[in-house]
Amino acid sequence: MLAITIFEDTTQIVVGKKIKNKLEIKSLISYKSIYEAYINKDVNSLTMYFDEIVSLTKCKTDIYFILPDAVFNINYFYYPTNSEKQKDIDKFLQTNNIDTDKYYYSLPFNLKSAAFSWKTVYSIEKTYIDSLLQASKNVNLLIKSIEPLSFCAIRYKNTFQQETYIFEIYKYGASIVMYSPLAGLFKMNLSKEYTIDNLKTKNSSMMLSDALLQANAVAKNKFKAITGNADIHVFSTKENVSRLAFASTDENARIYKTRPNSNLITKKYNQIEIDTYYIGIGSLLQELEPPRLKYIKINSANILPEIVKESTKLIELEQNIKKASKITMLMFTFIIGVQSVFLYYLSTITIPEQLQTDFNYANKQIISLKKEDGIIKNVKKQTEPIQPILSEILANKPDNNTLGFTKLSINNQRDKKVNNDWIKINLVSKDPIKIQEFSSKLNSDRFKNIMLTKIDNTVDGINSAEISIAKVVKNTPKKNKNTNKEKDE
Repeated sequence: MLAITIFEDTTQIVVGKKIKNKLEIKSLISYKSIYEAYINKDVNSLTMYFDEIVSLTKCKTDIYFILPDAVFNINYFYYPTNSEKQKDIDKFLQTNNIDTDKYYYSLPFNLKSAAFSWKTVYSIEKTYIDSLLQASKNVNLLIKSIEPLSFCAIRYKNTFQQETYIFEIYKYGASIVMYSPLAGLFKMNLSKEYTIDNLKTKNSSMMLSDALLQANAVAKNKFKAITGNADIHVFSTKENVSRLAFASTDENARIYKTRPNSNLITKKYNQIEIDTYYIGIGSLLQELEPPRLKYIKINSANILPEIVKESTKLIELEQNIKKASKITMLMFTFIIGVQSVFLYYLSTITIPEQLQTDFNYANKQIISLKKEDGIIKNVKKQTEPIQPILSEILANKPDNNTLGFTKLSINNQRDKKVNNDWIKINLVSKDPIKIQEFSSKLNSDRFKNIMLTKIDNTVDGINSAEISIAKVVKNTPKKNKNTNKEKDE
């Protein structure tokens, strides 16, 4: 697991490992800033940076990106139902003017009631995410999550039951993110006078206090749940954060009042080091069990599009199958080696004649038993095991990212009536020829009745298709009852 947090002045890297329901911190690394490349959507520069990070960490899978909130929209809205159906979510987003053709979104916070709820919505222009995805694809990174900085900060605090203010003050802009356990999250953008360059030349303490008063005034109209009794986090460039005298902010750190997290395993890092990298750690904590709160449902703020999430799951499954196959081969190699040594030892021993006779007799009995066992197994074997089927399908999938699965179902029922729905595969590709090639490569003794039942050209030039594979059923000839009766007579 590798978390990459993009700050304006630096890039923080956290390498972790999940052990049961704990997160072990393996490495904490400070890397050069990639903020300019990210904010300008410079795919070539991002590709170069990601290639260096892979060389530095030797990690290409389970990548978690954390982005500043500057280009995110964060709002909370009334949701008139408790339905989790996609059609109801789509209607809710449309009602609140969130254009899903231009924005990716996540719904990480849900304040529940008997009949309705309030939902927090993070949204971001697709181009910011697509540039990261393309650069990651160029170096074969397997991205599992992209989250906004503010949500990772709140998750690390190890409690969703206290209010929080998060000031993010950068060269290009500034904003305040407010969190309340009674409503969710809300963001207010500050004017240009609150950017770093302006705060350097003015009374930053007074200006930030004024900004807090503005935030409370806005909250009274738009975010009434906030009370103002909250922890304050200040994020800025490391060289300037100590100059921003504000409230009780720790002048030697990026943050105010962090708490040790009981879900962490730290063998070689102290609490100060952990607190410095706590945003990346906060994102990795999404893989552990979420807090159980009575009135609040907490999800991940992962902004990745669903098609990427599904593709990542299938690639992980393929990797796990390959890993299991390698382990199995090593075990067989070891067993064969042991058997070879044992057989060599036996070949040096003189066997008595009577023992040899008994061995030959036992061998004949074993052959008979094996034949009977084979008959029994053939009778019992009504369905095929799923793993060999899945392995053969994945073996025919291209190793690159030119073809992705969105759905794979295998019907393992014994009823012969459903043989036409034995296997169904939904997949996507920018090149329709890749879909045809994959369908052709599947043809084998196992898969004979292959049909490409649907292929469509969807938005952004992506082709979607459906493949249906029917099971070959061998019809057993029925006995002629009349003939049997005639023989009996």
